[in-house]
Amino acid sequence: MVSSLLGGIINAFILDLPLKTGLAMASGFGWYSLSGILLTESYGPVIGSAAFFNDLARELLAIMLIPGLVRRSRSTALGLCGATSMDFTLPVLQRSGGVEIVPAAIVHGFILSLLVPILMAFFSA
Repeated sequence: MVSSLLGGIINAFILDLPLKTGLAMASGFGWYSLSGILLTESYGPVIGSAAFFNDLARELLAIMLIPGLVRRSRSTALGLCGATSMDFTLPVLQRSGGVEIVPAAIVHGFILSLLVPILMAFFSA
């Protein structure tokens, strides 16, 4: 979570966006169906579309990188999944990391899924 928000801060400076906008875009944690809608309402279609693509790209990268990452660091593979670790990327995590990773993935995804709307609302206000 901290690394995603730090990435949002860095990208806000690189793209010359307000800090809160960068943090709002980074706080989707892979939940593209929610982040696109919320940020379109708050910031307009350009930021909403960018947030949607950002979170969709995160999920697609996670699906491609999990098999290699899980061998080196289970927590890195789990962190890359973000909020999707309890739903869409869970089968990939389970197939690559075994049944042992499933409880941590569900808890991780659940906590991030609770935080996404709170953080997006906070940074969009």
